[in-house]
Amino acid sequence: MKNVEKKTISIKTKYGTYNVSIWFDSKDKTYLVKALGLPNVVTFGTSLADAKRMAKDAIELYYDCVVKKSVAIDYQNRITGKIPQSRVASMVK
Repeated sequence: MKNVEKKTISIKTKYGTYNVSIWFDSKDKTYLVKALGLPNVVTFGTSLADAKRMAKDAIELYYDCVVKKSVAIDYQNRITGKIPQSRVASMVK
């Protein structure tokens, strides 16, 4: 495998700002994106702008499907999601 230059950039979403790793795959002629700190959030785009747009959509979809049932923290330490009611009740006691 060739030495691929990966860049880390920040993507602003409605759930906070997240860092992603982005690089160009010369074989497929696409930009590949992996969200850092979010498991299995990967996507691609035909241009750099398209890849960034797809990364934003992938992160927001991850939150819409998975995180609304739990809590996640973005790289700026902002909390998103819901704390289960059983935990809230135990914190209040």
